[in-house]
Amino acid sequence: MLPAVHLLIGITLGIFLLYLTKDCRAIIYCAIGSLLPDIIDKPLGHIFLPSIGYGRIFFHSLTVCALVALLGVIILIKWRHPGLLFVAAGMLSHQLADGMWDELQGWFWPIFGGFPHRYMPNYFENMFSLELSSPSEMLLMALAVIFFLCFVYARWTGKNRIFHWASVLVGFLLFIAGSYILFGLVSGILPIYLIYSGCSNTLICGLSLIFGGVAILCVSFFPPVRCEMKKFL
Repeated sequence: MLPAVHLLIGITLGIFLLYLTKDCRAIIYCAIGSLLPDIIDKPLGHIFLPSIGYGRIFFHSLTVCALVALLGVIILIKWRHPGLLFVAAGMLSHQLADGMWDELQGWFWPIFGGFPHRYMPNYFENMFSLELSSPSEMLLMALAVIFFLCFVYARWTGKNRIFHWASVLVGFLLFIAGSYILFGLVSGILPIYLIYSGCSNTLICGLSLIFGGVAILCVSFFPPVRCEMKKFL
């Protein structure tokens, strides 16, 4: 998965945990956790460990995810802060979105040995090009800009109504886009390569957009708690 879809999955998971825990920090920390594996592993595997030449290593493994969760439990017990547990949940969502069950050697590292070695020349240039050519990424980035501008306007003027309706618009468009992807995947009308290569990646992308749209619509109309800025810290 590309970054914007990972982020959407993390936010969606955070909204679900918000309803479950009534803790607004779930959204922020799950979003961070959903991006963390790539933020750490991509430079590590392609720049600092060129002999591996692969960006799905330590933070794409269940071992590191479990260690982060264990540390999160300790912090929760000692300081009553669930942030690191939410980060671990976001990391797990990233691994599932990447389909790590197809790479058991890396996912269950070090049980099945070391990480697979792959040589991927010009990785970052190719990924940047793919990012700019992916319709799903372009859609999510455009919606994120709209969402952010409305949020800033609402904070600046104190008029939250525009932010509410921007959230509704974003949720509705995500749901429509995800439904279109799944319809195209089933009917064959939408070429798979326009979004992601492979049926499973396209399916995950479509479902992510649908569930993300539903989650944003739910939290827009039926928020479980009022999340002020100080509650996100």
